[in-house]
Order: sequence, then C-alpha cells, then structure tokens
Amino acid sequence: MSARYIAWDRHSGRLTPRCDLPGSPFGSRRQAKQAAHKAGIDKPKITTVTRRAS
Repeated sequence: MSARYIAWDRHSGRLTPRCDLPGSPFGSRRQAKQAAHKAGIDKPKITTVTRRAS
C-alpha cells in the first residue's frame, strides 16, 4: 500500500487536518503542498496517512 499525505493548518494555535481540500488525501507531498498554497495556507504541515492494521 502506498503512503498518502494530508495538509494541516493552524487554528487558534492548534493543528487541524484539512481533509476538505480537493484531492485529499494526496499521492505526494508536492501535491499536498500545492493544494494548501492554493487554499491560502502558508507553511502547511504535511504528514503521512497510513491505514491501521486490524
């Protein structure tokens, strides 16, 4: 399974995942960063999303 990436934004000092961005979760860090900048998020934190084994 390939890794997926999600962008995070700061709201009132807390990090909030931006799952509402078009194309989220993204296939690469670059895509996540570009979508975050289009949405007006400066300095987004990009993290890896993995599926938990059950």
